[in-house]
Amino acid sequence: MPKFQGICTHYRFDVNRYSDDLYIHHQVPFPSAFHSASALRKAEFIAGRIAAEQAFIGLGLEPQTVPIGNLREPLWPNSVLGSISHHNGHAYCLMMPRPANLHSPVRLGIDVESLIGNDDVDTMGANIMSSSEISLMSTCFKQSEFALTLVFSAKESLFKALYPAVGRYFDFLDVRLSSINLDGNSLAFTLRHDLSMHLFRGYTVTVHWQQLANAVVTWVYPE
Repeated sequence: MPKFQGICTHYRFDVNRYSDDLYIHHQVPFPSAFHSASALRKAEFIAGRIAAEQAFIGLGLEPQTVPIGNLREPLWPNSVLGSISHHNGHAYCLMMPRPANLHSPVRLGIDVESLIGNDDVDTMGANIMSSSEISLMSTCFKQSEFALTLVFSAKESLFKALYPAVGRYFDFLDVRLSSINLDGNSLAFTLRHDLSMHLFRGYTVTVHWQQLANAVVTWVYPE
């Protein structure tokens, strides 16, 4: 992750080996809303918290509890910025020390997605990309499955990075793809509406990306 002044940790997990005792073993508070949750959801959650613990340690910081918010978002301590993503038995945590002079409304966002299947492109596409975005992506990417997956993941990362400043749900179509940098593996997105006092119509955010085997990872950080 060039230019990113932080750390990205990766933790593998096997849902078939999951047990509620893992929360006790790793000293992770068990969320009250999880009593009826699936084993997969509980495994993803604790794997993400373990990845976060590794990130704290990697930054030379004392690991701290990361509670869960109203939209199931991690509530990070004031000392750091962070984001978590889960994907197919993998958990990732992006973290950096909070800059003392942080003025940007952008925080951290990371997302990992499996490639969307060809059968789902038409049904999902209209909810993720506008016709102009589809046209722009088609000029740079021949595979529509990869193009849609990339924009979907990028907008997920963008949502995570902007949510702390917005404080409410906003739609994928509230932001539009405005440019593509293939040399730098980045996409620029521009807000179509005012989302908050500091995130106004025309505000542009850069999302970085990397292709994995049958997946894509995207991330956002204050620049």
